[in-house]
Amino acid sequence: MNTATPPPPATATEAPGGLPLLGHALRLVRSPLDYLQSLRGLGDIVQIRVGSSPLYVVTSPECIHQVLVSHAERFERGRIFDKAAAAIGKGLIISNGAFHRQQRKLLQPGFHRARIHGYMETIHRQVDAQSAGWSPGARLSLREEMHRLTLNSVTRTLFGANTEERIAAEIGDYIDTANSWVGVHTLLSGRFFEMLPMPINRAFVRKKARFNEIIDAFIASRRADGRDQGELLSALLAAQDDETGQGMSDEQLRMEISGLFVAGSETTATALTWLFHEVGRHPEVDARIHAEVDTVLGGRAITPDDLPRLQYIQSVISETLRRHSPIWVFTRRTTRDVQLAGTHLPAGAEVIINPPMVHLNPRLHPEPLRFDPDRWLPERMQKLPRHAFLPFGDGKHKCIGDYFARTEMVIAVATIAARWRLVPVPGHRVWEVPRAVLRPNQVLMTAVPRSSTPAP
Repeated sequence: MNTATPPPPATATEAPGGLPLLGHALRLVRSPLDYLQSLRGLGDIVQIRVGSSPLYVVTSPECIHQVLVSHAERFERGRIFDKAAAAIGKGLIISNGAFHRQQRKLLQPGFHRARIHGYMETIHRQVDAQSAGWSPGARLSLREEMHRLTLNSVTRTLFGANTEERIAAEIGDYIDTANSWVGVHTLLSGRFFEMLPMPINRAFVRKKARFNEIIDAFIASRRADGRDQGELLSALLAAQDDETGQGMSDEQLRMEISGLFVAGSETTATALTWLFHEVGRHPEVDARIHAEVDTVLGGRAITPDDLPRLQYIQSVISETLRRHSPIWVFTRRTTRDVQLAGTHLPAGAEVIINPPMVHLNPRLHPEPLRFDPDRWLPERMQKLPRHAFLPFGDGKHKCIGDYFARTEMVIAVATIAARWRLVPVPGHRVWEVPRAVLRPNQVLMTAVPRSSTPAP
């Protein structure tokens, strides 16, 4: 009989190079992507410090899967989400526990595939009208174009196809300010900094008030009307709790709508910007997209039946999300003492999840820096473990709008490719800028018409 006592759990490896008082904050702020990637070889879980606060970076894809899926009940959302709650409220993308489960159930009908297919015409009209306004040979600032495109698409999907563009512009202005505010105050922790008369604080308060005014006006108008007008807000108003029969209050609706704008506009715009940048750099990918669009659509508008037939575009989207993960970092917090990969994490520990740690792992994705949409061919995908791809998170907190986002991207790529080739401006260098999302610094492209192909 073996009576040997099992060894106690180990403590996390501490990253070298921490400074007195500052810890690893300077390295994290100066080059967060490179610094997080540099921790991969130190162990499955690596402790860093920001000031005196310990943070635990999970570097192993298998351990990340445990945090998000198999041991998810031992974790809640962490520090980043605490600050985001001040900007958008404690809706689905912020909440935990029973309230999160309740809200996810209430929102789910609005994101059923059949409902999303009903939004496709609105999205297509936006993409088609905006891209039709480009002039042959025009130099496009693609990040701004994609931001406008997705913001208008989400606004009109939520509030109706005839919503004025100025409304979307005001909403986008607030979302930009809110993202900056959350970034500043995630680093400058404490109510003291939030109360200082800094320009970012004053702008945040002013624009948040206007944002709430816009949202409340739409909610009041739809409640008074009482009809399902086919847009997402009608689905949210109709949602009822199975047990109580109650719908969401105006405050709950505002929080959920705020979260949908944050999650559904900038992330998709960023992904589309990276996609066209990569397609422009790879002429063979560009040619295959145009061939598929010509074969499947033949000059007509995209329909729900076309989505599974546009397989190569789907692969290009997946490869873009792998190579340039818009959601490049998020947090979890332990709700109890946890052992992960033999390492002890105390209750209340802040855990950092970095999706590029998975997406750029050569063990899962050979030649990870190479842009290769054929990775996502069915026969190659079968060899990938589930935890090898998490552009929308995973587990109980996986993004509820993942199918909406992918559908919006397919519509955008197919509609633009039917009319244009987007060619990189020679000599312009593009690099990654880690902010609220992992965006490019600037992507300049020239719009070249495909004169031989009829536009839908």
